[in-house]
Amino acid sequence: MKTQFYFGVAAIAITAATPAFAQSTGSIIVDDEIVVTAQKSEDGVAGIVVPDATKARGVITQELIQTQAAGQTILNTINLIPGVNFTQSDAYGSSGGNIRIRGFDGNRISLTFDGFPLNDSGNYAIFSNQQLDPELIEQVNVNLGTTDVDSPTASAAGGTVNYRTINGGEDIAAKVSASAGDFGYTRIFGWISSGAFTDSGSRIWVSASQAKNDKFKGPGGINKQQYNARFYQPIGDNGDFISLAGHYNQNRNNFYRNPSVNDLRTLFGATTIPLAANVSAANPLDLSVLSGTQQDALFNFENDATCNQPVKGPGAQNYGGTGFTCTNFYGVRINPSNTGNARFNSRFTLTDKLIFTADASFQYVLANGGGYTTLAENSALAKGSVTTRAGVDFNGDGDVLDTVGFYTPNNTNTRRYTAIMSLIYDINDNHRVRLAYTFDRARHRQTGEWGYLNSAGFPQSPFGGRNGPDVLNADGFQLQQRDRLSIALLNQVAGQYVGKFLDEKLRVEIGVRAPFFQRDLNQYCYTQTGGSGFATCTSQLPANLVIVPATQLTGPFPANSLYAPFKAQYKYNKVLPNAGLTYKLTDNVSAFASYAKGFSAPRTDNLYRQPVVIVTPETTDAFDLGMRYTSGKIQAQATGWYIQYQNRIVTSFDQALGISVDRNVGKVKSYGIDANIAYSPIRDLTLYTFASYNSSKLQQDIEIGRTTGFPTGGSNITIFAPTAGKYVTETPKWTVGGRASVDYGPVSLGAQVKYVSKRFATDVNDVVAPSYTTVDANARFSFADYGMKDTFFQINATNLFNRFYFGNISTQINHGNICPTGYTCAANGANPNFSVGAPRTIMGTLQIGF
Repeated sequence: MKTQFYFGVAAIAITAATPAFAQSTGSIIVDDEIVVTAQKSEDGVAGIVVPDATKARGVITQELIQTQAAGQTILNTINLIPGVNFTQSDAYGSSGGNIRIRGFDGNRISLTFDGFPLNDSGNYAIFSNQQLDPELIEQVNVNLGTTDVDSPTASAAGGTVNYRTINGGEDIAAKVSASAGDFGYTRIFGWISSGAFTDSGSRIWVSASQAKNDKFKGPGGINKQQYNARFYQPIGDNGDFISLAGHYNQNRNNFYRNPSVNDLRTLFGATTIPLAANVSAANPLDLSVLSGTQQDALFNFENDATCNQPVKGPGAQNYGGTGFTCTNFYGVRINPSNTGNARFNSRFTLTDKLIFTADASFQYVLANGGGYTTLAENSALAKGSVTTRAGVDFNGDGDVLDTVGFYTPNNTNTRRYTAIMSLIYDINDNHRVRLAYTFDRARHRQTGEWGYLNSAGFPQSPFGGRNGPDVLNADGFQLQQRDRLSIALLNQVAGQYVGKFLDEKLRVEIGVRAPFFQRDLNQYCYTQTGGSGFATCTSQLPANLVIVPATQLTGPFPANSLYAPFKAQYKYNKVLPNAGLTYKLTDNVSAFASYAKGFSAPRTDNLYRQPVVIVTPETTDAFDLGMRYTSGKIQAQATGWYIQYQNRIVTSFDQALGISVDRNVGKVKSYGIDANIAYSPIRDLTLYTFASYNSSKLQQDIEIGRTTGFPTGGSNITIFAPTAGKYVTETPKWTVGGRASVDYGPVSLGAQVKYVSKRFATDVNDVVAPSYTTVDANARFSFADYGMKDTFFQINATNLFNRFYFGNISTQINHGNICPTGYTCAANGANPNFSVGAPRTIMGTLQIGF
């Protein structure tokens, strides 16, 4: 079959046969009129059509999605959109990854599934390995730097990614596919659709899939299973409908061990990786210094294959002593998750001018990032309030002299309810208004119940003591490292006007959304002072703890001091206008411009750092200005953009603790250009290339601590990291790429390439991840010409030329120590981590359709 690209404003776009799908059902209706122009087959380039949209938006349909590796996360597919950069930990898409859109990290990008938010309700994280099977995605659309007017989010300072599920056709159909590839990859996918089984067009489909593979380096593997179903009921012939759908996904993954700068120094020595004292922004550590041999050695840097535990018996055994450690055992470095949702979408035409839409969903999440901790059986934590007892015999060897290892995950359990409603009124053929309301309530339970390990060191339950045997201290207290309950509540109203003027050459959109966001916090454990936010969960008597008043928010603090458990409530409200226009200058040339104000409320972890937190939400002002040219053989466009951030917050993942840590980097100014061009010299050949330039710089220095010694006659002073004027971490200045596809009878061939320029791993820009280029290819033989509909054999190769590169980066403020001249300072350099990109990976898929 013919493989095509679809280009939108500043991005990949939309096919003439497919309407524009935005986020909610209401946005779909409004956006339909944006792109349903020039809807004749001869328009565009090989079916490529540039829609007349006011926003910088990109859309990819199933036509392109199905050319990618079977089971691949949809976020990897949008890597071909200018301004988007996605990196992942595994070639098959089931091990997580990081996304950036115009410098926005995943926590600032609203990810929605049939219009419903998927970002974590606490820290807004995106989990790329938990997304819908790609065979079921009708299309994915990306707003670059802006949100839709009714985006159901308090986190998207700018940028949205939304994908929508297929409805299923009117004919009975089924397909099954089997895939196999490198690193023991196997995947089975099956789908069956009833077709229309009533005169009114009722239809239902169900699907299931299971994928497994070994990690490409180190012990362990990845196991994913998913189940989906949808019922679709058309109402009349004017587009009205109701839809009910369900989704369940289960992942059981072992983490890759990502080397840090300190790990690299240990492996290769200070000659290759200079000491932190010798690293600075003026003299950065550039990881391009690694030789080919050293790069190859990183494929052997992984978690331990075994957990070496001491033999239980009389006397003291130390599970963390010399020769006995499970800290990096792959069995405790896991990422289990159970996620699911139920979704309702609908549209009702009330009059010939008034349409009502209603969408609702329930979502469930249970997940953690693994962990390992040792505890002495006679410690104060083990004794709890029973100070007269010698301790607890955790390992059952008849004494309380041991230091025992436990599985200590940080569990997150979320139950989330969302409702989105719109009233759309057509004043006349050229003027339309919309009023929308969004309700989103998430009950976010975060616990850290310790669990026991079996004799081989594996957890008895992947969710620790939550689903397995409790670890109890002497007074029956369940040991855990966090225990808190949060309610995230969003009430949002939005309005939109769409008008066409000057013989429909000019289209104007004006909108406003007003989110009213509230967080209710319940901290059931003690909180460590100093702003770290780490909890101490203990049943020790308060008289035996150092507790400071909730009003003491700044140091100096007594050693080992704690805040008592507390409750808090925070409210964040904002009015967010947006506006855009398009104007057709000639039959082939048009221009567009847009403005949008974005907003991101503080994350849960920020607010649990102490009883009272004074923090300002992050806001953005985003501007786009673009031109496009379209003709029968060439379609080209270019977009200039500018974004100003206020109070930007940066998050990095601490893989040892299994949690994310936030830091504020103040103001950021970003600007850039996104451009692409499509050319079809002959009917069966389509060529596409894109390029993006991004300049995102911090505007303020960051406070990182105080000096510990000072010159004669002086005093200790605050230490600032010199971040003003430095580039935003993990954001490439340049991304350039393209794709070529050709069809010859039953054979389809495609290849795509992407270059990513260097990225900084620290806010002071003193550690640099080198640039890289990857090439992917696909080849398909279709049996459609032989009477076998939807039947083909396809081969996919990722990283075809087996290039070494660093993918995800866990960033930090600085690596080199920072200390003012003449003063002394404690070591303040941090330790960024890097994931090693997957090597060349080849897989094959046989699909049989019925």
